[in-house]
Amino acid sequence: MSDLNSGAQAEASNPATKPAMNPVASEATRTVTMTAIPTGMKSRLAIVMASIVLAACAVPPAEHAKLPDTVSTVAPAAWDVDVTQNPIETEAWWQQFGDPTLHQLVAEVLAQNLDVQAAVERVKQAEAVTVEQRAALLPQLDLNAIGADQRQNTPPPLGYVREAGVGVTASWKPDVFGGERLAVLAAKAQVEHSQDAVDELKLALAANAASAYIDLRWAQTEQKILQDNIEIRTRALHLTQERRAYGLSNSLDVARAQNQLSDLQARLPRIGSTIQHQLSLIAVYSGRTPESVDHLLLTNAAPIPVPANEVPGVLPSTALLRRPDVRVAYDSVEQRAAQVGVSRARRYPQFNLSLSDGLLAASWVGLPTLTDNLFSAALTATSPIFHAGEIQAGIEGSESQMRESELNLRETLLSALKEVEDTRSDLVSTSDSVVQLGTALSASDQALRLSTELYKGGAADFLDVLDAQQAYLRDQDSLNQARREHALAAVALYRALGGGWTKDGKVDVALAGSLSSDATQAN
Repeated sequence: MSDLNSGAQAEASNPATKPAMNPVASEATRTVTMTAIPTGMKSRLAIVMASIVLAACAVPPAEHAKLPDTVSTVAPAAWDVDVTQNPIETEAWWQQFGDPTLHQLVAEVLAQNLDVQAAVERVKQAEAVTVEQRAALLPQLDLNAIGADQRQNTPPPLGYVREAGVGVTASWKPDVFGGERLAVLAAKAQVEHSQDAVDELKLALAANAASAYIDLRWAQTEQKILQDNIEIRTRALHLTQERRAYGLSNSLDVARAQNQLSDLQARLPRIGSTIQHQLSLIAVYSGRTPESVDHLLLTNAAPIPVPANEVPGVLPSTALLRRPDVRVAYDSVEQRAAQVGVSRARRYPQFNLSLSDGLLAASWVGLPTLTDNLFSAALTATSPIFHAGEIQAGIEGSESQMRESELNLRETLLSALKEVEDTRSDLVSTSDSVVQLGTALSASDQALRLSTELYKGGAADFLDVLDAQQAYLRDQDSLNQARREHALAAVALYRALGGGWTKDGKVDVALAGSLSSDATQAN
């Protein structure tokens, strides 16, 4: 060693053996020396570089089109059916009907419905699964303890053995290829799916409750129409009986009048049953018993709520993006894309690092206590070699499920466009029907009054009165039905437009909560 050191010193001191120094190299050397990295920064830089390398090794989720891109390929530039548009906000769309009872009903349904509460619990379950999946990315630390007093019969030595110890165990599965992170991504997509499903349920529930309320008001109006016409035909029956008593009419007219009256009276029980069915349905929607909906004054007859004449000015692409069912379908695509990545990550090695340390004290009868420090460390790696096509089959199955979800998304988009176009057309046609039938009812009302006056004066036959009565009842029924269909078409249109539900549902949930609290205070 001394010879090597002395030779090195002689070589360094001999100018002939020293190579010519390059000025550029010397400058570069000085530059590197001046910008030397501190030791602590080197360690942090090494960690960052290691993280970048591990991220580069991670398997990404399957590629798929984003929701706005998919919508842009499906949605037209404008709607086919021309309807008067107005920048009406679709949040809390039921307020467009101007019916306070309907407002209170929908608010209570959204706040108290049992299906909504169950859907919220499903969101919590999905969030818990996400926490479990995320925990797999972090190390686990456990505390172990042992205490034993046992008889050992195998020599040497013989006798009782007492043991006591305590230690800790740490384990970690480094997610080198990203399989666990993809599982977390799939769990997050499931949470989004559950949250959007809650919005979808609320939208459907609000529409169903509004439809049930409209049907209830239709049935109550129909009951009022029957009662009014029963009074009209009762007066006609009395008129024919008086005219027969004076010899101005015959028994045939009396029989016809009685027949018309009995037919109407037979319809009253059926319409009463329809009213009760709608009240029970509304009670179920609001999470109540059928007899507990009287506080909403639903049993008091009221006219069918009239919707606004204008519709929200929403573009097709905007309507599709705000629909909860479209977002639910897209959440399935994202979840399937992450599952494809999870399946692909199974082709790569999996690692497991475990560390344990502790103290163990053991004593035998007649011998001193022995204490030992137990420490172990292990790094294991498992890589698939031959699985008979199982992994590849799992990948192909996951990719097929993702393609199926993409097809379901496109089908949902097409169905949504059809629903909006159909409901816009229904809104226009039913509005025209209401106007025309209103004119027809005014004419039949005048015809009924004229025929009755002419019959009293003997200038008309009783058949003219019967025809006028039937036309008047028919027009009343038709107008009532048209108003019902017009209101239902407006509900269907708001539902088809997405109802104004935001991504997190905060707007409508907060509004429904405030309306429900106001209703509770009023009661």
